[in-house]
Amino acid sequence: MVSNSNNQPVFLVAPVRSGSTVLRLMLDSHPNITNPGECDFLFERIADDGSLPEIDRYLEWFRLDRSYDAYKLNINPTLDYKGLINSFVHQFERPDKKLIMNIHRHFYHVPIIFPHAKYIHLLRDGRDVARSCVNMGWFGSTYYGIDIWCEAENAWDKLKDTLHPSQYMEIKYEDLLGNVEWGLRKICQFLGLEYSKSMLDYALNSTYSPPDKNLCYQWKRKYKKRELSLVESKAGNLLLDRGYELSGATISGPNLIEKIYLYVLNKYMRVKSQISIYGLSLFIQSYLARKLGITSWSKLIKPRINAADIKTLK
Repeated sequence: MVSNSNNQPVFLVAPVRSGSTVLRLMLDSHPNITNPGECDFLFERIADDGSLPEIDRYLEWFRLDRSYDAYKLNINPTLDYKGLINSFVHQFERPDKKLIMNIHRHFYHVPIIFPHAKYIHLLRDGRDVARSCVNMGWFGSTYYGIDIWCEAENAWDKLKDTLHPSQYMEIKYEDLLGNVEWGLRKICQFLGLEYSKSMLDYALNSTYSPPDKNLCYQWKRKYKKRELSLVESKAGNLLLDRGYELSGATISGPNLIEKIYLYVLNKYMRVKSQISIYGLSLFIQSYLARKLGITSWSKLIKPRINAADIKTLK
């Protein structure tokens, strides 16, 4: 018998492009686990000082977020913010299944709503995360792409300092792919569940391939030497702290010319990617609505933006 409590959910916390979707599919394939996917919307509007959003403003934002259409959650307008978030989590629960939800940022916001939550911290080499973010079109270079990994890992450190050791476990993506059954058994033990071989059947019911060790440490094959030097000038200490070896490249930040080049490249590649995803017309409309502050226009085009994003992410 598996029980859930709204006060003690489990969160899979990881930077984006860290393998959290594959792990989610593995977990969701367990007969006693349910994992609906990304749930950043639960905490996205909490301020860094811990202030909770006004319920009307949160609902206005949430109804335009792609999670609203993806999850089709019922909204009880009589609830305050904490009550609403608890109701959303309750809607994710399934009988005799342990609920696990994925989040990618602002991890330290979670205890404001769920002080007794438990966490699975999935870690991946930041250099591979940065390159994957560039491939998604979110950044123009790994020099900027590494920032999203650093921010998430620093957020984890901030949260971890407040937790009891029994509240969390950590596992590396590379270790998981290197010995999948060992990694999943370790996670199941943390969750108080028996390991199930069905966790490896996720590839039969999704577009994701079986575990592939070749996805680990791709930076060793695909990075240029200067690129490694620039990325490690930002994240070298954090990589070492997480147990990752450095490349051996001479670590030095960008000079003035490189800074200008990287800045322009980042802007150009992001615009190019957005035009590819949204089309030129929708991109221009979105840009103008945002720059001119025309809220009604933004609301009108946001569903089309969400639809394009969901299609790309899938």
